[in-house]
Amino acid sequence: MNRRAFLRNLASAGACFLAGSAAKGKSLLIVADGSDSRISNVEWILYRTGRQQADGQPECRCAIRATTAGGAQGWADLDGSAMADMETAAVIRDILLGRDAVDVEAIWQQLYEEGIPLLTLSALDIALWDLLGRLAGKPTHAVLGSKRQSIPAYVSTGFDPGEPQEYAEFALAAKEQGLYGCNIQPYVGSASRGSDPAGAASVDRDIATYEAARQAVGPDYPLMADNGCSYAFSDALRVGQVLDTLKYEWYQSPMPDNDDWLDKYVTLAARLTTPVCAPALNPGSYQARAAWIQAKGCDVAAIDAHHGGLTACRKLVAACEAAKIPLQLPDIGPDSYPHVQLIATVPPSRIKCIQVRSLSRETTTQPGRLTPEPTLDDQGTIPIPQTPGMGLELDWNYILTHRLT
Repeated sequence: MNRRAFLRNLASAGACFLAGSAAKGKSLLIVADGSDSRISNVEWILYRTGRQQADGQPECRCAIRATTAGGAQGWADLDGSAMADMETAAVIRDILLGRDAVDVEAIWQQLYEEGIPLLTLSALDIALWDLLGRLAGKPTHAVLGSKRQSIPAYVSTGFDPGEPQEYAEFALAAKEQGLYGCNIQPYVGSASRGSDPAGAASVDRDIATYEAARQAVGPDYPLMADNGCSYAFSDALRVGQVLDTLKYEWYQSPMPDNDDWLDKYVTLAARLTTPVCAPALNPGSYQARAAWIQAKGCDVAAIDAHHGGLTACRKLVAACEAAKIPLQLPDIGPDSYPHVQLIATVPPSRIKCIQVRSLSRETTTQPGRLTPEPTLDDQGTIPIPQTPGMGLELDWNYILTHRLT
């Protein structure tokens, strides 16, 4: 079967999967107050958080609010680059206004075909799924069919925090605190570093880091490898063969993971026993990732809600179901609520755990929000929100006070 035929069949299979899910959702969707669920307004609000970005520039966020004729609202809050320009906002309003909010997947498809920027589409899709839950008076995951109440968490080290022994101590702390596993991120540099002596030295240090972490936690504790798309093929293979002996759970995007590198990933995955997880950073939506699955360029798929929202993530779940491979969702910090909602509806055979950025159990609340970020509990898991919608409440007084447009 060629790639075009595969994608056509996959689209049909995914449509059937999602149609079944949508039908199930509609059967559960009882508008709590009997109000009109047709969309009557969509607002895009760019606001300042009062924080600074890494480059010293003011941090901006984009809040999206969809309102129905009956007065129900759903919302999302993403990076400021999700903000729709005037032309895009006009196209979105022409498509949305008057549509029933329960048609969220059909709306996504139409907007995607219109060429709406992917992050803008992601933000809107999240807001519409939030609206769908609020109309039902249930968490979004309950509308879709909940399968679990908490999610095992694994933690990432962050890139280049120190010497191999420091990684080892961090991984051991993750194990002792009851987390599912630890994602080792040893790399800082360029994708071509393996072609020069300095690059070779860095690869040696990476290998030492992976070995130190495994020695610290023992042979059975799950460890993952994430080099941030840093290696040339020869180094990716060399490190991957070491990971085979160390029994790492997966090897995430060791080389650049745009489509130009797909053939190299196919070769790499065929030569390693450690599952290759990719593409994490590919700019496309679920279709690009489905093509990688079909080509056998990955053993574990990867996507996040910035690549098309909850709908795109659900579509890739369908592709993973068809291929019988797992999916992992990279941590996206304050934008991870859709991930929590999705994982609540998916069996552990497809998505086993969720990524967090630190071992901290302290709650943090972003400016412009009333709800804290998902936080580890005492068992090393993330509890599933049980409030209507996505589980995120925004501070509209703050947002409107600090709005830019």
